[in-house]
Amino acid sequence: MKIHFQIGLTFVICLCSAGCPEDTPKNNKTANEDFAQIRIHPDNKKLLFTYLQADGSFQTVDGIDQVPEKAREQVIVVDTQLSPEQRRSAQVLYVADLSQTKPDGSHPYSLVSRFKFERDLMRDPAGASGVLPKECEALPDSPKDKVLLYETSWCGVCKAAKRFMREQGIPFLSKDLEKDPGAQKELSCKALKAKKRLNGVPVLDVGGQLMLGFDGNRLLALTRQHLKVESTPSPDSDPKPATPQSP
Repeated sequence: MKIHFQIGLTFVICLCSAGCPEDTPKNNKTANEDFAQIRIHPDNKKLLFTYLQADGSFQTVDGIDQVPEKAREQVIVVDTQLSPEQRRSAQVLYVADLSQTKPDGSHPYSLVSRFKFERDLMRDPAGASGVLPKECEALPDSPKDKVLLYETSWCGVCKAAKRFMREQGIPFLSKDLEKDPGAQKELSCKALKAKKRLNGVPVLDVGGQLMLGFDGNRLLALTRQHLKVESTPSPDSDPKPATPQSP
């Protein structure tokens, strides 16, 4: 039976214990011999595996084969045969590298301070995984014949970007993030895939390359590199300098 659900960072760190204590071990990694040993092997059906997705959420499954390849280097493992006290889960997490296999078919693991694990993920949750949420798996390819402009109606920089593309003869399609929920989801997934943080509008998708803010010279360069179109600028047009995003 598969177990699929998303849980927040704080909850998953507390998953292994009754609460989140104030005390944490002084060492980031603790000698394995001081703690209960577990065997992470496909034959052990009493294990739960929790991995991080690119949006900072967690997914928990009950089989090694259900963990995506991109997320296998850092997986929290819980042996349900052991109590939280036996695992000493108030102090540590069992973090396995499922991309490595020992001669006996088992996988190596380390005991990692819960405090360090939580701190590092809070600093950069997306940096720990390239696994996209399931809603992003069907993300359509970026068009090669036009620029996608993600905008809002009140954004002056967005209007400048549209005016520039018209002047330069660059074909584009506008998507209003406030009026189109599908555009919001689409852009969020593209940002996760590109490992970029969205801070405002406009955002331009140029053949799969995301531009945050508006820079006329860079847009022209990206258009030449990634789109299968030739711009036809108007006689009086000039490239525009970089313009920051509207928050």
